[in-house]
Amino acid sequence: MKTVCPRCERKLRNANAWHYCQKVSIDELFIGKPDEVVLCFDAILQQIAEWDDVEITATKNCVVCVRNQTFLVMKPMKTCLEVKFYAPEFIDDDRLHKCSVWNRKYQGILRLTHEKQLHASFIHYFQHSYAIS
Repeated sequence: MKTVCPRCERKLRNANAWHYCQKVSIDELFIGKPDEVVLCFDAILQQIAEWDDVEITATKNCVVCVRNQTFLVMKPMKTCLEVKFYAPEFIDDDRLHKCSVWNRKYQGILRLTHEKQLHASFIHYFQHSYAIS
């Protein structure tokens, strides 16, 4: 059963769950970032907003998408949007910035500098991450 932090109003798995306890707006994270980074984020957000039971919240430096667990983390950087997702097996895709073991699964990391780099296969990776969360 999920509970809500009375201070920051984030939904948590349980009352004692650790979290970054400060209200941050998604818009604040994109102040001073290139328009291309914002467009990348908007394109991803448009896709995942259609999925059931997705909670999207901001922390001090990234946007976190949660179903039962975190399945997608988007971090606006100076020149790109870094997107982290999870998979049960190693993903051999040269377009990924990195794929490595993380907590009994694999984390794939993309770095997108332009909306046109967001291929359908990446959305498939995000959907798979959502399904296993």
